[in-house]
Amino acid sequence: MERKSQSDHDHRKGMSAFWQKIRCFSIRFLFFLAIALLCIWFLPYKDIHIGRSSATHVSTETSSVIITTAPTSSPSPTISPTPAAQKIRVTLDAVGDVILHQAVIDGGLVNLGEDDPEYDFTPDFSYISWIIAKSDLAIANYEGTLAGPPYSGFPYFSAPDAIADALYAAGFRVVCTANNHCIDKGLDGVIRTATVFRDKGFTVIGTRSSTSDSMDSIIDVGGISVGLMNYTFETIGTTENKAINGIPIPNGADQLINSFNPSRPSSYETDLAAILSRVKALEGQGAEFICIELHWGIEYSTHSSLWQQEMAQALCDAGVDLIIGHHPHVLQEIDVLTSSVTGEQTLVYYSLGNFLGNWNFGTNGTAGKAQDGMIARITIVKNEDGVSIEKGEYIPTYVVRIRTVSPMQHYIVPVIPALADPDAFQTTTADMQASYDRINTILGDCTGTEEIPVSEAAS
Repeated sequence: MERKSQSDHDHRKGMSAFWQKIRCFSIRFLFFLAIALLCIWFLPYKDIHIGRSSATHVSTETSSVIITTAPTSSPSPTISPTPAAQKIRVTLDAVGDVILHQAVIDGGLVNLGEDDPEYDFTPDFSYISWIIAKSDLAIANYEGTLAGPPYSGFPYFSAPDAIADALYAAGFRVVCTANNHCIDKGLDGVIRTATVFRDKGFTVIGTRSSTSDSMDSIIDVGGISVGLMNYTFETIGTTENKAINGIPIPNGADQLINSFNPSRPSSYETDLAAILSRVKALEGQGAEFICIELHWGIEYSTHSSLWQQEMAQALCDAGVDLIIGHHPHVLQEIDVLTSSVTGEQTLVYYSLGNFLGNWNFGTNGTAGKAQDGMIARITIVKNEDGVSIEKGEYIPTYVVRIRTVSPMQHYIVPVIPALADPDAFQTTTADMQASYDRINTILGDCTGTEEIPVSEAAS
């Protein structure tokens, strides 16, 4: 019994030690497990706490790597260079006096002998319309009126409306109507002339049919805003009454005609200031290029007068780019002026001569020069530096008069092509050579400047 009790005691004692070891191990295990769990629990907070500033740093470095080295599914975008501004180049054609003497009116009659006369002047332009078609804008100076029948030539001009149709068919889209014959038929003639041309699709400059119309214009020519003006000189008149061609300007007509008086210094000063103000007004309205057509000068003189030159310089100084003159009925020189204000240059055609009319070889001792004329061709460019004249050209013309038919016919021909093939233009080598020589005598030395060269052109 004692041995059994001792054995049970020893067994219980061994078991107790065993469970004590298990308990110690469990405690230790749970202790380390708790510490491990605490480490796992607190470690993210420790990283976040430590990494607020470093997280931004890491993000920046990561972003930099992505931009510079990470492959993408599409090619990296490339920045194209800014293209240079495209150069715009346009041509402007202008011609001198279109004046319908009685012989020209009669030559346009197509139903001779009938009660209701009909006129067609398109044949007069048939030899030069292909040249005008090359330009981006063509301007004609119409000298006279469209006052309606009865029609008449010199000294009080009134032509059939058909001349407007012929000019339009030939390619002209702008007509100058301020000239020394614009009041030949009084106020009604001024109004009707501007009205007819406008109704037939022309831009009319120089006169208007009412004070609500403009006498200037800005036209978009192939992307260049061209400001157009037209003025005529007045004769001396009186201090109270203006006059054009010795005729007092009718009541109500003064506000319908652009004019200036070079014969009275006080009047001229005021008139010129008004013209210069209009130049600035056109610029303010968006004109990038200013062209003014002036009816001025001394009839049948092949060189400009001092007052023309001084006026041209004043216009140049005011920023006018192109000056085109008519009225002398013969050609005058082409010049390039330099502004004393800006240093910019202005191209001046002092007189384009006659384009269509019935002048003959002996008119006022001109020895053929009144039959000579030109098409002025001006090339204008626009680029990143602005708008300027690239070159000026002159295309010699001549009015052929066919007297072997009745009524006499008139044809404007280009001299250089007609010189090469006179039969094709109903003329002769002698007439074309003589015309060319006369034109070359007046214009041959007109070469312009390095910035604005001037030269002859065939077509």
